Amino acid sequence: MAGVQFDRGRRLCVLFEAGAARYSIEATSVLEIGAAPSDTDTLHGVQPLQDLSTLLGGEPEQRPGMSLLLDVSPTLAIRIKRVVDVADIARAPFFLLPPGLGDSLALMIRGATLHGGHLYLELAADMLSAQPLDPRVIPQGRLYYSSQPPERALVFESEGKAYGISLPFVSQILVLGEEFCTLPFSRAPLVGLLPHAQSLWPVYSMAGMAGEASSLEGLIILADVAGRNLGICAARALGVRSHFRPTDNLGEFASEEVETCISILDLERMFS
Repeated sequence: MAGVQFDRGRRLCVLFEAGAARYSIEATSVLEIGAAPSDTDTLHGVQPLQDLSTLLGGEPEQRPGMSLLLDVSPTLAIRIKRVVDVADIARAPFFLLPPGLGDSLALMIRGATLHGGHLYLELAADMLSAQPLDPRVIPQGRLYYSSQPPERALVFESEGKAYGISLPFVSQILVLGEEFCTLPFSRAPLVGLLPHAQSLWPVYSMAGMAGEASSLEGLIILADVAGRNLGICAARALGVRSHFRPTDNLGEFASEEVETCISILDLERMFS
């Protein structure tokens, strides 16, 4: 389980936004902060300028944005959305990444820091590549449905569809808050990280798990699957239900308490 840590001494970092995500990077790795040009992909006319969001598997950055010139070999210039702050975050909680992010992304992001009520992904500047992250290395997911009805299940709605999770897996339901940090890739089941109970919880999108464009919704259902903490996005919770009866479709059940048919998730197969 990824846990929280605290640094000692002084650690000055640049906190910024890029694409849909928030990041931090140690100030000693930054040579220059400035306004990015809107009409060219070079900095000062010579240094190639790349969108950080695109490098990490996300969408192109909004222009003009700002630029960071990084003290790495070779020197790397990145376009970001905006700088939030330059702050000493030594006393801020630092979280190790949970498993499941993929080896390539985990090399570029060494962890996450909770500062000012917001979570920032901490970049390892020397591991950033001038080549975009191949989307195929981003963890993919797949939906599996249970063939047996649970005694009781939390039923929820996501993207207009009803799903159920066997009640023993459910830990808590939270409202999506400002501390949540979106991950950079836009078409993957894993949509973000949530700091909760001294660790980071990876949060998944039902649409992403179904192979569609991922989306954030207003609730996060926290679940414990064989000792692994994770969250699932939901638009609304329909409550705990029972007395399920199977329909003609595998994994789909009906309940007198819910008007629509319910797909019961097999979390152990989905996240084994």
